[in-house]
Amino acid sequence: MQGRTLSQIARLLGGTVSGDGDLVITGLADLEEAGPGDLTFVAEGSFLGRLAGSCAGAVVLCEGMPADRPAIFVADAYAAFARLLAERLPDPDRSFPPGVHPTAVIDKDADVGGARSIGPYCVIGPGVALGRDCRLGPHVILGADVRLGDGCVLHGQTTLREGCILGDRVVIHPGCVIGSDGFGYRPGPTGMVKIPQVGIVQIEDDVEIGAGVTIDRATVGRTRIGAGSKIDNQVQIGHNVTIGRHCALSALTGIAGSTTLEDGIVVGGQAGIGDHLRIGAGARIGGKSGVWRDVPPGATLFGYPALDIKETFRITGAMRQLPDLIKRFRRLEKRVQASSEEE
Repeated sequence: MQGRTLSQIARLLGGTVSGDGDLVITGLADLEEAGPGDLTFVAEGSFLGRLAGSCAGAVVLCEGMPADRPAIFVADAYAAFARLLAERLPDPDRSFPPGVHPTAVIDKDADVGGARSIGPYCVIGPGVALGRDCRLGPHVILGADVRLGDGCVLHGQTTLREGCILGDRVVIHPGCVIGSDGFGYRPGPTGMVKIPQVGIVQIEDDVEIGAGVTIDRATVGRTRIGAGSKIDNQVQIGHNVTIGRHCALSALTGIAGSTTLEDGIVVGGQAGIGDHLRIGAGARIGGKSGVWRDVPPGATLFGYPALDIKETFRITGAMRQLPDLIKRFRRLEKRVQASSEEE
């Protein structure tokens, strides 16, 4: 990071300086690793204790927080620090050199003229169409008739199977498989019979998908990921699932086939959602929860089976009392038995 004074950074962030505004900042770092020339941030009061032990030269704080060193006060410290981090992103042309690498294999019927970068050992099938400024990392595979909108970024070893459609500015991180067959089988006289999976996956604008995610193609129709949604690493999305707009799915979430998540839903890590369900808009599903029935809009569920979070906490609290209650019951049982014998 090029050296800038604390006052210069504050003007960029629209914040207010406390302390030495002429302090020169040369780096950004977290609380534990920050040194005298670094700027760090605290977005929640629970982290102020860790700030006291930090060697950071300055800190970005939310308005109203106490400062023990030069600081910039803003409405949202997390968002402000993220803005500074964005300046440190690597030059995309360094990770995705412009042009087509000589090892790429591109079908003669593919339209890749608008792409900015096609990396080593990419395989692009017939009928593929790439929008303007698309970037493909090494070993990306695009099956027949795949379509990408403008500004898409596919990192290394991503596979999009036949017919899948991406909107504009979709980012897919390494190792994802989009459009593999859905898990569709029926018991038959001689064993399991595979149901052909002839649908597609459609991913709308501004979706970002983490590493190692798998999204199955629809049996018929489409598996759809709504605009602006964000999917963490190693999430599994089954066939014919619909994810609404601006949803957030944390790592290791699994969603079974034909389930619909409406807009603005947040799902915690390792949650499992059953098939043919509807999760209402704005719902929150806690980590490790198991959802087995429809969820109303705006609800917050937690636990296995997933229940209203307040009910789950009441049940958990009652369960903690069970050992003592069992001991008391046994003592009472012995007293009743002894009283009966005396009579």
